[in-house]
Amino acid sequence: MKTDYYERRTETVVTLGEMVSDNPLGRWNPGYFEDRFIEVERHLRELGARPLDRFIPETFPDGSKGITYGQVGARVLSPRGAVRYLQVINIRETGIDFAIKPDRVAEGSHNDPERSRIQPRDILFTNNAFRDTETLLGRCVVVSRDYGKVNISQHIDRIRVQSVSPFYVCCFLKTRHGRTQIERVTHGVDSTGISFGRVRDILIPDPTDGLQSEIEEQYLQMSGCHDRGMGIKERLLEEEGVDPGQYGEIINALANEKPAYRRAMSEATNRLNHLITQVEAVVDGRQRDLEPFPR
Repeated sequence: MKTDYYERRTETVVTLGEMVSDNPLGRWNPGYFEDRFIEVERHLRELGARPLDRFIPETFPDGSKGITYGQVGARVLSPRGAVRYLQVINIRETGIDFAIKPDRVAEGSHNDPERSRIQPRDILFTNNAFRDTETLLGRCVVVSRDYGKVNISQHIDRIRVQSVSPFYVCCFLKTRHGRTQIERVTHGVDSTGISFGRVRDILIPDPTDGLQSEIEEQYLQMSGCHDRGMGIKERLLEEEGVDPGQYGEIINALANEKPAYRRAMSEATNRLNHLITQVEAVVDGRQRDLEPFPR
């Protein structure tokens, strides 16, 4: 028997059967069926978008996993450790911020599993957030260059893709189309986490080779601005010999006093916003190619 479910706040009507069989994630939360979520999914399916899963293999020829998270268990930091250790707070929209929480771990220790060591072109995706930090959930960056020995916490997914540019994947996840899907699958009582399966289920359109190249070029230009700003911040941290603060508030305040830092980070943010807007326009069919960043 078909039982109607009526969710008054969004005026969305779905059946019990739809909630069970048509929902691949098996969600029973009525918020999952809000109109804005349904509209984005419908639009993406009309574009022929398919799950991100097709670009994330279980394993690569070298034995590395397509998706994994970092160290699990007791965290033992080592101030002189050879491996830099990233937590959710280190992942900014424009890239990695090593200075805001400059933790290190001993090389080869249980805090430095080989499976989650990062390398260029990896996607870092925050899979968890805590109270008052929900905006960090689903934040992603591409490792744009070799940063040396770096590992991650269990609240960050390390994703490697094939047959697609990681820069395209990351930028798509930052668009309205990607963010809405992330918000949808983390809607409700488990809104502080997203599983591997739900990451793999995110719908993403097939890009053209030309579009991927354009995105990579613009992303790397943005990343260069970010790294210039971070270089200033890291030098300040070393020269001043201060504790960065629990949430990096001390080093952030010092860095913001430097015009060169503000210029670099402002340009990085502006470049990223421009790129996201351009990718959204292409996905929506309002233009075919990316426009260059205005100088």
